[in-house]
Amino acid sequence: MSDGVDEDLENLLTLHLNASLDGQLGRAAAAFEAATAAPPGRRGRWLVWASGVASIAAMVAVAWVMVGHPLRKKVEHREPPEFVSSNELPPLVQSTSWSGVVDEGLAVVDEHPVRQLRREVVEEVEWYDAKDKAVVRTRVPRQQFFLIGLKTD
Repeated sequence: MSDGVDEDLENLLTLHLNASLDGQLGRAAAAFEAATAAPPGRRGRWLVWASGVASIAAMVAVAWVMVGHPLRKKVEHREPPEFVSSNELPPLVQSTSWSGVVDEGLAVVDEHPVRQLRREVVEEVEWYDAKDKAVVRTRVPRQQFFLIGLKTD
């Protein structure tokens, strides 16, 4: 394209945009002033009331959760049952364990590449001694390492 065609196109585009947009100049400021000066219409009043009611409902819901409601389960702390003889019944035992695996990345063992994984395991055991009315809890952490060979051929 030659420079003359670009100038003609530029002039036509400028004339078109001026005709389309010059009528909009100053309308935004006038519309903003008209909206802020006029009292809220029926819809505006409805929104104010709705936002007030929603705020009150949210406060009631927060108070309901914080203070408690009748549907909440009551937690009762009871003493462990009395046994006739501690020799007759074995102690109550509860056991729990949890673990997680961490990827340690690549390693080299005997000139062979391997993927190294570390598994962390925690075992927790709780005993109830009826004779002494004592709860004994042990927590044993341990780590396991796994090496997974990688093929390089």
